[in-house]
Amino acid sequence: MAKISFAGIDEYAKVLDVLDKESDEILKSAIYKGAALVADEIKQEIKNLPVEEGKNGLAPVGTPEHKLTGVTRRQKADLIDSFGLAPIENDDGYIQTKAGVDGYGSVKTETYPKGVPNVMLMRSIESGTSFREKKPIFRKATNRARKRAQQQMEKEIDDQLKRMFRR
Repeated sequence: MAKISFAGIDEYAKVLDVLDKESDEILKSAIYKGAALVADEIKQEIKNLPVEEGKNGLAPVGTPEHKLTGVTRRQKADLIDSFGLAPIENDDGYIQTKAGVDGYGSVKTETYPKGVPNVMLMRSIESGTSFREKKPIFRKATNRARKRAQQQMEKEIDDQLKRMFRR
């Protein structure tokens, strides 16, 4: 933990003023570092998804008796390409970002002429469906990276404070 020392009340007031002005940027920097670590872990889990191809390279069809355990190569590539972090925002003093997938897959269907929504595909993988086995990628990766992300954010805050109040 960074330690800040000062000689008198005037210097204390200056330190508080600097912290007041710079705290959002310090926190955003720390959150970005922690979120990047978690995002890397999630992206690795997406890359580790099993590939499951149907006949003639088409997407396999799952049933309640024979659930899908993976995704096609194209679906996997679409999920990897569409994965990212949302811009960091300050929502009434709560500075945050979100990890997720966006857009549409490249395989168009009659039901989805723009392509299957990547969010829908990822949600079916994460939670499972009547035709797909549950593979909680986001939950497992987030839980696995949580402590390292917290440590990374603490380190970033300490480093920022040390740079600001270097004597």
